[in-house]
Amino acid sequence: MMRKPNIRSALTDVVFVALAFIAGVANAPWQYAVGIALASMVAWAWTRRAALAFMPFVRLATNTALALAMIGAVVSVFYWIGRATGGHL
Repeated sequence: MMRKPNIRSALTDVVFVALAFIAGVANAPWQYAVGIALASMVAWAWTRRAALAFMPFVRLATNTALALAMIGAVVSVFYWIGRATGGHL
């Protein structure tokens, strides 16, 4: 049986990446990117809470650590790309 894709979760992730890019273009301080990353991490946990509730602890800890690291990396990269695009580097 195939799993149904969670389009709302994917769109939420795209919105946070777009916010990070816009913050970079607008030459916002790096603290804004940190705030966007933290908000994105909270949204990630909230939108996936049903799936996370049924995972064994070791798998939950591994998936959560990898996801949070990737969210931080992606938001940081798009903030930097936005700064470069806005001519602020």
